[in-house]
Amino acid sequence: VVGAPGGVKSCVFDRLRYSVKMGDRSVYNENTSVVVPVRRAFVHPKFSTVTTIQNDLALLQLHHPVNFTSNIQPICIPQENFQVEARTRFWGSLGL
Repeated sequence: VVGAPGGVKSCVFDRLRYSVKMGDRSVYNENTSVVVPVRRAFVHPKFSTVTTIQNDLALLQLHHPVNFTSNIQPICIPQENFQVEARTRFWGSLGL
């Protein structure tokens, strides 16, 4: 799943030259990362370049399956009524 405010459509249209990097938790150590090329992308059918918050999402099909590890885990998509402040950059936790 990819979300890039204002950029999903342009990003996905050039998808054949993109890869997904997973498991990289540090810019200094890449021993835990896996890179997989994108095979196909599905842009939300109601995506609009005018509205950058709603429906700014794409689902990517990778060229091959990826095994989950302690550094590679699935994400949970929030319920439809979940409110996110505009300009929020991630759904994660800083462990504070």
